[in-house]
This record gives sequence, C-alpha cells and structure tokens, in this order.
Amino acid sequence: MNRIQVLFISLTMTVATAGAAEAGFWQQLAPEERRAAGLDQLTPEQQAALDQLAGRYAREGAHQVREQAKQEARAEVKQEVRAEVKQEMKAEERRREVAMAGLLVDDKETIIHSRIAGSFNGWSGATVFHLENGQTWVQSNKSDTMWLPTMDSPMVEIRASKLGGWKLYLLENGLWLRVRRVD
Repeated sequence: MNRIQVLFISLTMTVATAGAAEAGFWQQLAPEERRAAGLDQLTPEQQAALDQLAGRYAREGAHQVREQAKQEARAEVKQEVRAEVKQEMKAEERRREVAMAGLLVDDKETIIHSRIAGSFNGWSGATVFHLENGQTWVQSNKSDTMWLPTMDSPMVEIRASKLGGWKLYLLENGLWLRVRRVD
C-alpha cells in the first residue's frame, strides 16, 4: 500500500471519528467506560462540555491529517513529475542523437551499414570518414591511433554506444573507435 492510500485511510478514520464525536462523545461511552474514567459523576452541562471538547479535538485532528496528507501527496507528485521529466529529457537527447546520425527515430536497432569511400589504412586522431551513403563522420578521441594495412572501401557499421555517442566498427577485423557525425 502506498503512502497516499495509508493517509487516505487515516483521514477517513479521523473524519469518521469526528462525525461520531459530533453525535455525542458521552453517548458513545459504555457505562463501564464512564465509571473507569471517573466520568459517571458529571453533570449534564459537564457532559455537554465534554462532547464539545471531543468534537473540537476530532475536527482539528482531521484538519491536521488532511493537511499532512496534502503535503505528502504534493511531495510525492513532485518527485514523480521530476522523474518523468528526467526520463523525457533522456529520451529527447537520444532522439536528437539518432536524428543526427541520419536514422529514423523509431529505429529499434540504431545501426548504419555502409562502406568507407576509397582506400583506408587506419585512424590518427582527427580522421574524417567519408561513407558511400553520403554521411561524414569524424573521430571523437583525438589521442586514439591505429595503423592498418590499406583496405579498399572496407565495410563499416556505426552503432549507438550504450554510454552515449557512436562507435564505428570495421567489420573486416572487428576494430572500433568512437566517432561523431559532421555531415
């Protein structure tokens, strides 16, 4: 049971108690309860005063419980809204990344298949990759270098990285590097 349900039940019980107190606290007590509390000697005026006090106590208690329930519900709603906004912001960022890569936003498998245009022999920190599909990607990590035997139009895949950004995979040998789209 979540906190709002517990508060609602508590509020309902308090309101019910308040309603019962309005009906007369004195009349709700059994004769043995009156005797045990020493209330069996009260005058009718004292009984009426006791009923008023019990009614006021129940109303004020119900008001306090209502206010506490409202505050806790507001706090819970704020927390849920913050979580939703955060999730929506992440989804929007992901959509922008996918759109920047030239993919459809609805693509479940964000993979681009193409070939590097012309001959290729590795990367050296600022390598630009011109793909046969018309896209241009650039190496993200400037300190990353790899020299390879010259290949003619090697097949590549560009996949979304789980940590954000994109990776270019050389399918011929399984090597990869981080890239970002420039065109």
